[in-house]
Amino acid sequence: MGMKIERPINTKKKGTIEFLVYKEGKTFVGVCLTFDIIEEGNNPEKLMESIQEAAQGHLKVVREKNMPDDLLNRYAPKEYWDIYYKAIEDIKSKKSIKSPYSFLIFPYASRTV
Repeated sequence: MGMKIERPINTKKKGTIEFLVYKEGKTFVGVCLTFDIIEEGNNPEKLMESIQEAAQGHLKVVREKNMPDDLLNRYAPKEYWDIYYKAIEDIKSKKSIKSPYSFLIFPYASRTV
């Protein structure tokens, strides 16, 4: 049961990696939406750093071992994308000055990572 995420397809040469960090209860959840990597932690900044390192490591291995591009388009479950899109809407509509979310869109090309 695949979900349809409308976004460009990533390749080993170029693409975009999306990240989301949000508070859930007393901890924070960090998600690499593009590669389906999920971590938890107490410090949102360290968590964002950690999830980015994990994603960059994933991209590096896929490139070095010449693995299929499908591995660069392995999306997190829909619930995380829903939170991500809601965060973007909230920020666009300036609903909350202090958002409980932080997200990062990281475009990459052959030269990066």
